[in-house]
Amino acid sequence: MSKVKVGIIGAGTITRKHLDVIAEMDWIEAVGITSRTRSKAEHVAQEYGIPVCADDVESLLKQAHPDTLMILVSAEQMYHVASNVIPFGLPLFLEKPPGLIPDETKTLAALAQEHSVQTMVGFNRRYYSVFQKGRDIILDNGTLLGVSVEGHERFWKIADMVEKKKLRSKWLYANSTHTIDLLRFFGGELSNVHAVAHSYIEKNFDQFAAVMEFESGALGNYMAHWYSPGGWGVRLFGEGVTVEFEPLEQGVWINTDFNKHEIVPDDADLNYKPGFYRQMEAFGEMVRSGTLNWPGQDLEEAYNTMCLAEKISCSEL
Repeated sequence: MSKVKVGIIGAGTITRKHLDVIAEMDWIEAVGITSRTRSKAEHVAQEYGIPVCADDVESLLKQAHPDTLMILVSAEQMYHVASNVIPFGLPLFLEKPPGLIPDETKTLAALAQEHSVQTMVGFNRRYYSVFQKGRDIILDNGTLLGVSVEGHERFWKIADMVEKKKLRSKWLYANSTHTIDLLRFFGGELSNVHAVAHSYIEKNFDQFAAVMEFESGALGNYMAHWYSPGGWGVRLFGEGVTVEFEPLEQGVWINTDFNKHEIVPDDADLNYKPGFYRQMEAFGEMVRSGTLNWPGQDLEEAYNTMCLAEKISCSEL
C-alpha cells in the first residue's frame, strides 16, 4: 500500500508535535509545508526532511500533490485559512478550535458538506489511553452514573500575554472547549443543561457552573474559576467504582474499599504528546476509508461541542 501523502499548513510548535508522530509511522509521509512566515516553514522542512516548502496552499498542491492536508495554524487564523482550503476538496485535519464562535464552525461544516470534504478536528484528549482505560473500568462494572469536569484556566497568567489578547474574549471557545468536550466524550449527548456564569474580571464571564443530564440518564457537572488556583480534572462515577484524572494525563480508579489503583498510560502517550499517536492513526483511517470513526469529531461534531460551551456561558439565556 502506498503511503498517505500529507501537506502541512502552519509551522508553529504544534506542527512539530504532529510531525514527531508522522516521522515514526510507515504509512504516512509529509510531502510539503507552507506557512504565512516562509522562514519558519523552511526551518521545519529542513528539520523533518519535508521535500517541498511552498509559498501558499495552491503552490503546495501543485508541487507536492498531497492526498490530504493538515491545517495547524493559530486559533486566530483557523477560520480564514480553513474557509479557503476546504474548496480544494481534499480530506482535512484541523487543529482546534475550528472557529472562535459557534457560527464560524457551523459555516465551515456547511462548506465541507458542500464540497464533500471529510474533516477531523483535533480534540486529542479523546485519544488519551488513560481515558479509554478509565472508561472501560466504569463500563466493566456497570453503568456510567455521572461525569464531573473542572476546567480552571489560570487566567491570571495568560490574560495579558500579547499573543493571547485577540483570543481573550473568546477563550471559552479557543481553549476551554478542550475540557467541555470531555463531557460529551464520556457522557454522550445531553438532554438538559442548566448553567450560571459570573464575571470577576472578564466581560464574557470567567466563572462557570453547570449541571446537566445526559440522554443515557447519567448526570454531569462542569465548573471553572479562571482566576482561582486550580487545573483541569475529570471524575467518572460508576457502580461501585470512581475514576479520577487530575491532571488529565494521569488516572486512578477507586473501589468501595477506597483502595486506589493507578491507570498506566500506554507508551504512545509517554513518547509523544498524549493522544497524538492514536489521533493520527484515526486520521489516517479516515483518509483511507472515507469514514471518521468514534471518538473522532468532524466539523459537525465540533460545532456541537461549541454549542455546549455556549450554553455553559449562558449566551443563550
